[in-house]
Amino acid sequence: MADIIKTDETLDFEFAFVDGDTRLSKIKNPKDNITAQEIQELNTFMRANNAVIGDRYNSTFAQINSAKRVRKTTTTFDINS
Repeated sequence: MADIIKTDETLDFEFAFVDGDTRLSKIKNPKDNITAQEIQELNTFMRANNAVIGDRYNSTFAQINSAKRVRKTTTTFDINS
């Protein structure tokens, strides 16, 4: 059996709430050509529509603090051959 190479990609967000709390969220397999402008538009949309994204204290969404694309490559070595 050969070594297995696997690549995973996520779009990681840090969301902020008006009470100062933050939450991390990941979207698996984001589209390849997402832009900062689209993320800014998402931020505006979420604020305008009082997005609910799981704050445990029911605090109001404030903004997206950060967004980053993360690519992770994992190699599983075949050591039993």
